[in-house]
Amino acid sequence: MKKRILVVDDEVIIADDLCSTLIKLGYDALEPALSYKQALEVLANESIDMAILDINLGGRKTGMDVAEYIQEHLNIPFIYLSSHTDSKTLELAKNTMPYAYLVKPYGATDVMTAIEIAFNNQKRYSETKVTADSEQISNLTAMEKVVIRKIAENLSTKEIAEQLCVSESTIKNHRHNICVKLDLASGTHSLLKWVMENNQYIQ
Repeated sequence: MKKRILVVDDEVIIADDLCSTLIKLGYDALEPALSYKQALEVLANESIDMAILDINLGGRKTGMDVAEYIQEHLNIPFIYLSSHTDSKTLELAKNTMPYAYLVKPYGATDVMTAIEIAFNNQKRYSETKVTADSEQISNLTAMEKVVIRKIAENLSTKEIAEQLCVSESTIKNHRHNICVKLDLASGTHSLLKWVMENNQYIQ
């Protein structure tokens, strides 16, 4: 099956040219998104394997903001596309950990190389993450593993406490300890997101 790639670039001619290049290279290019808002609409409603993001989208929101959304909500690689190679831009880009960087102007070979590197980096990252997450899970106590399985069932702190016949404060302490051991920010959202992403490893 062809990989589906979204191009996000506010310059229509460049976006269309890149989509044509992707099709010639054997990828499935979606209709390009020309703004941050359009990009989020597509990302929220379409099944996509990768996004190529122009850093400067001509507005307050940039391609890095799109990358931030991808990191928080999706498990797909993204490539930055930019004509800028100055140290400030590169430093900002590095902080968001793109899977590759494509410099304008580019050729078809450059595009293919960046995409293949990005998919390879995603594979290596996923393998490393699985190992790291497995090690973190092994550090949980038996009761913490029980609690995290209950969280996977989408039960509230109160419901878990009632099922396990303990106080809510005890469950809150377990949740806190779990977050510490998994290196997560304290709070329901970050823990629930982690559980959803790693549910297969906590059965």
